Amino acid sequence: MNPVRLTWARTVVQLLKCRSTAVLIGVFMSVGAAVLAFELEAFEGERVSLPVLWALGLSPLLPVLSAFLAMDVWSEERRSGRIDLLLASAVRERDFVIGKFLGVWTVLVFSVVLQLAASMAALWCHVPRVFSDLMAVGFVPALLVLFLQGALWCAVASAASVFSKQPAVSLCVSLTALVVVPRGIWAAMTAWSHEARSVFGEMPIDAHAFDFASGAFSTGVLCMYTAAVVTVLFITSKCVSALRLSGRGAWRLRLSGMSAVVLSVVFSSLAVLLALRLDLRFNLPVGTMRNTFSERTKRILSECDGEISITSYMPRSDQSFRSVGHFLRSLRRESESLGGARLVLRFVDPRWDVAAAQRLVRRGVRENSIIFEKGRRMASVPLKDGFGERLCASALQRVAAPPIRRNIYWTVGHGESSCDDYGTFGMSDIARDLAREGYINRKLDFAAGVGVPGDCALLVVAGAKDDFSRLEMGIVESYLRRGGRLLVLASAAERGGVASMLPAWGMRSMEVSLQGARTLTGGDVIVSDFAEHELSASLRGSRIVLGKPVAFAPSAVADAGGGTGKIDFVPVASVDGTAVAAAVERGAGLGSDIAVSPARIVAVGDAGFVMNGMLSACANANRDFLLNCVAYLSGSGVYGTGGDDAGILAAGMDRETRTKFLIAASLAAPVLVFLSFLVFSSGRRRSE
Repeated sequence: MNPVRLTWARTVVQLLKCRSTAVLIGVFMSVGAAVLAFELEAFEGERVSLPVLWALGLSPLLPVLSAFLAMDVWSEERRSGRIDLLLASAVRERDFVIGKFLGVWTVLVFSVVLQLAASMAALWCHVPRVFSDLMAVGFVPALLVLFLQGALWCAVASAASVFSKQPAVSLCVSLTALVVVPRGIWAAMTAWSHEARSVFGEMPIDAHAFDFASGAFSTGVLCMYTAAVVTVLFITSKCVSALRLSGRGAWRLRLSGMSAVVLSVVFSSLAVLLALRLDLRFNLPVGTMRNTFSERTKRILSECDGEISITSYMPRSDQSFRSVGHFLRSLRRESESLGGARLVLRFVDPRWDVAAAQRLVRRGVRENSIIFEKGRRMASVPLKDGFGERLCASALQRVAAPPIRRNIYWTVGHGESSCDDYGTFGMSDIARDLAREGYINRKLDFAAGVGVPGDCALLVVAGAKDDFSRLEMGIVESYLRRGGRLLVLASAAERGGVASMLPAWGMRSMEVSLQGARTLTGGDVIVSDFAEHELSASLRGSRIVLGKPVAFAPSAVADAGGGTGKIDFVPVASVDGTAVAAAVERGAGLGSDIAVSPARIVAVGDAGFVMNGMLSACANANRDFLLNCVAYLSGSGVYGTGGDDAGILAAGMDRETRTKFLIAASLAAPVLVFLSFLVFSSGRRRSE
């Protein structure tokens, strides 16, 4: 039989029939599940996927698991004296080394797969919603990076076991080499070197786990891990060979072995440097984190030129630091591929970069913000406002070229939601987003005897409870006949405002029952069916959440007449064929050579879908849908989000659910594994 295969099988059996291995794997599964449970809470609403979160939680545990698994793989042979019999056989040292390494690595792979199966099964039983947009193949990149890192840790831990007869000494050496030294060196580097924080953002090992698990692979990193594993195994074989020569002199053979070790280190280092220099990066389609950008973002990046500085002003201990850094580096690579502006990234930690933090504070920048700068223009994106692609693209557009200011008028006096109300039922959050896009929010009270100002790009009626008077209705009618734009946010409980005017403009509202539709809480409706319309086509793959919405249908005047009287009705968002958001355009058939602007109305069947409380309650595309409505009506061009909410983690675990998950994944599953190991080991002993 092949000696490598024989050694591998013997090592695997020895590890699996040992009760300490059962305890070790049980503890590994328990700690991994506990870390996952608390990370699901910490990263709720962040742009991170479940496989990435799982890989990040398990990656720091693998060195410890490897050190315990391999602590006596060679020490036991030396302590019992069996190593003399092994080395006396006509088998090369490297065969023993490779076989034992593969045995330890196989048990580690088995432990990782077992932990994944137990954690995901428990998560599926208690929080099935996190798997709604996830396929099983999405865990493949996460498994690959953990197996790759585990191979290196197993190789180093096996090598440490060669140098001592005592497993405890081997364990201490392994933990020092795998945990204390690399993380201690990196902590010292980040404490004293600004360049390390700016280039990497976090420890490279953690960054590799994050990037690979999200599908962003690097040939340079792959070559680095592979070369490191091969080099460590080669050095281990030379160390085992030195044991065979122990007490025999043979100084020439020892010298040649040491020379080979030095040359192997030099050669592997040069190979790694070359691989990193010629690094190729590619995104696997099975990656679960969206690495592509919307057409709007690509257009903005391609139109930008020169150099734009992007500063991440947040502590490294912040839970979103890693995801923000990964997104900004992806944005920089996208800009380079499009030939756009050169994005210079800087990471300022207020705890370490005190001088840089003080300069930012003097300029009015708050902590936990992303700052975009070009020349004297600066735009700041606070992370608390929902950091993401859309906000970053808007900030880039603002610093690259001053925005065109457009006035949005919000009607008041009829019980509407206010654009400057910061409460749960206010709309200050969405108004602030509109201000970032270059719009100016103003209030309009028809009771003051004024009409619609001439600089009005859009009129908004947000959840009016009372009807408009005849005079006010006439003012709105006159504004629309001049090619005005109107956004109506209605609801079943609030049928006031301009609802009675809508049938004359091609649409009518009605109450319908949407029983059986998808829902989050039972009192709302999930909408994911969007029409191929300028306003909604870019939202394919996204979802918006409306609370018991009003439905819309074309009125008798829709599609009647021609020229300026022609009205087109489009159900832009529907649930089971029922339109819950619609757009009408009067005069759509006019040619571009006629200087008459068509009137446009967009109605959404829920007044509260962009209130502050709804926007902060759950992950959805409500914000993007409203911004698309405003951009379409004002003629700015829609934002083209392309499903930005797909990468948002929405587990929604409460204390009771988290407790049940911990009991199932951290207690029940490890106990079951331990009992299975006992049955296996007992069966092996009886057969022997």
